[in-house]
Formats: sequence, C-alpha cells, structure tokens
Amino acid sequence: MQMALESQNPWWFSKTFNTGIDRLQMFPEIMQYLKAKEVLILTGARRTGKSTIVYQIIDHLLKSGTNKENILYVNLDEPLFMSMADDPQLLGRIIEEYKSSRAKDGILYLCIDEIQNYRYWAYAVKTFYDTKEDIKCILSGSTSSTLKNDAAMRLSGRYLTCTIYPLSFQEFLTFKGDKNPPLIEKTQFFEEYLKFGGYPRIVLEEDRDLRQKILKNYYETIYLKDIILPNNLRNSSDLINLLYYLISNPANLCSYNKIAEIQHVSPETVKEYIEYAQNCYLLYTLMKFSYSVKKQIANPKKIYALDTGLINAVSFSFSENKGRILENYVFNCLNRNFDGIYYHKERYECDFVVKSKDKIALAMQVTLSLKDPDTKKREIRGLKEAMDSYSLSKGYIITESEKDVIITDNKKIYIIPAYDLEKETENESENISA
Repeated sequence: MQMALESQNPWWFSKTFNTGIDRLQMFPEIMQYLKAKEVLILTGARRTGKSTIVYQIIDHLLKSGTNKENILYVNLDEPLFMSMADDPQLLGRIIEEYKSSRAKDGILYLCIDEIQNYRYWAYAVKTFYDTKEDIKCILSGSTSSTLKNDAAMRLSGRYLTCTIYPLSFQEFLTFKGDKNPPLIEKTQFFEEYLKFGGYPRIVLEEDRDLRQKILKNYYETIYLKDIILPNNLRNSSDLINLLYYLISNPANLCSYNKIAEIQHVSPETVKEYIEYAQNCYLLYTLMKFSYSVKKQIANPKKIYALDTGLINAVSFSFSENKGRILENYVFNCLNRNFDGIYYHKERYECDFVVKSKDKIALAMQVTLSLKDPDTKKREIRGLKEAMDSYSLSKGYIITESEKDVIITDNKKIYIIPAYDLEKETENESENISA
C-alpha cells in the first residue's frame, strides 16, 4: 500500500507532476469551496478533466504554502485499492497509517479520485468530517447517481459539489493558445469545436482520424463502465441500440412511448435506460415548461448529448445535421450557467426558456441562418410567442454567424452568432441572479 501511495504522490519527494492547462480560473466556486469545511465533490462524465483539476488544486495548495506532506492523493482506480473495495476499513486504515508516518501538523488535504469505486466511501468520509477537524476531503467521481444518492443519505449538509463539463468554447480557445483570435480564425475554430467537441484530450490531438477513434472509445467506455456493468444489464444490445438512436437525434421532440415503439422495447425500459444515461452525464433531457409538474412530465422531451464531438463520432454526417448540433451546443452553454432550462410550446415552439425565481427570465431560439424569409418568420414567431407568454422585453436568436437587432412590438430580439454566445450567457446569468 505504501508503494502505491508513494507513486501517486510525487510532490512528497519534490518531483514534478503534470497539471495540464489551467482550468481552475473557470471554476471560481472551487476556490471558494476549498476554504470551507465541507467536503468538496467534483462530479462529471469520464475524461472531462476531473483528475487534472484535482492535480491543479494540489498545485495551488503547494504554491499557497501547504506542506507537501499534508496532501494525500488516492486514486481508487489503482488495482490494489480496487481489490480492497469491499473493505469497510480501507480509507480509515490509509489515513491512520499516513498520519502516523508522514503527515505534519495542520490541515490534511485528502484527495480521492474515482471515489465511486469504493463501496463505503460515504460512511468513511462522514466519519472523517464528524471526528477529524484537521481533514479536508476533496473527492472526484464519474457516476452521478452513486455520488448524489450516497452523499445525500450519508453526507447531508456536509458537502458542496462542482460539475466538470467538457471544455467550453472559451476554454477550447485557451487550449488552442489563442484566447482572442481574429474573426475568420474564430469561426474556423468554432467549426472545429462543433465537430470534435470539448474533451481536453481531443482538443489537444492534431490527428483528426485519431480524434474520432478516441471519441468512440470514450462513448463505449461510458456505456460499458457506467451503465452496463454497474446496473448488471444482461441484454446490452437494447441499451446500445437505444443510446445510438438518442445520440443520433439530438434536439428532437420524443416521447418514451414513441421511442419504445421504434426500438421494440417497453416504455419502462426506455425511461430506465435514459435515466442511466443521465446519471453518467452522457445525455440530458429537456422538458416542456409548465407551471404544472404533471404536465411537464407527461409532455414529450428533448434529448441532448454531453458533447457535440460524441454525437459526430458515434452517429451521423456533421454537415447534414449541423442545425441540431448547433442547438445541442446552445443547450450545453445554458446548462453550464442555469438550472431551470425548458422548451416552450403552445401554438408555436421556442427552443429554450430559462426559469429563475419562479418565473421565466430568458427565451432563446436556435437556427443556422435567418437568411431564408420563411425560416426568419418561423423563428421570430416562436420566440415572440414565448416572450409574450412570460412578459419578456427581450429575447435571443442564436445563429451560426449572423448578428443583428430586431425591434418588434416594443420588444428587442438580439441575433447573436453562436461563437459569442458564452459571454452573453454569462452576462445573462449575472443579471438574472442579481
């Protein structure tokens, strides 16, 4: 055990370790939570960079003066630790041995990666929190349901969470080494981002064919390790076929009954498999807004994927489905900044409305272009209906590259190119929460 820990903690011996490209600045809440007593839990899909961010936290602690021997990192993907996953005393024994042999006076920062691999993690961490004032726990994991359920049951009131998503477009530009490229280059970068997505490893890979292969591997690893194996699914082909169908049809309205009919499975199975996909962050469902929760649940859903690169690697031709890929990107932007996201549909449809403080505060449409008069009429009509329904004075239409302002019936509609959306969403998030 000692050898495994020494290999995972190179800073004990003043050795360098890879912290990757800095992302901590994109998660100011991490610095805030790091100062609090509560357990910090980093969640998110596999390969989104959680482990690297844990290393960046460790690097920050070292640079801030924390004793190198007061930082203990444990990766529970290590075969030795995985073989002890059924030992309820594992973490307690690691801590006691470590504190007696190496730790110094002061706060011990306990960083545990892939925490979901250890069955008794919530019990152990609760014990540390309640009885060890000098331990600050920083955890990361890839399975939402496991972490949320165990944390809610055992750590109620004792933890704070931060979800790590694939890179935003602004982070993508940072990884490319050009935060403020000229417009032509920016549009080219955005095209690449839509096609290959924001997984850090993918963004840094130059070989496009290799990107596709790695993305397919990510997808297969997620459904195998985070859905099939933990849920003991015997007939995995039904799940694989359903996931392929859903990820090939992002942004489409669909009902469980209709999907069940197409896939030749029961609606209950569809619901169950979609929940599994949501629990590992692979897919998200968007409900129609209604003040009645029953109506929200009963209406058709829209399905979006974690990453546009996954959609393109797994399913269809990028150019033929660019409009739906763009809408998926917009959903991901909103999902990072807002909690209450829905679609609107009465006589007409509006792609996104955002709820804040018991009312709709933002409405947004997505289309590749407004150059076609019929498209422009349809998009404005749906957006304006939503604006009228929720008494909004402004709304947004997100396009691939067009920019304009339309004033109609004393309401302002801002036409925004998608590559500028993230800044606009951050501004709206601040305005709404103010």
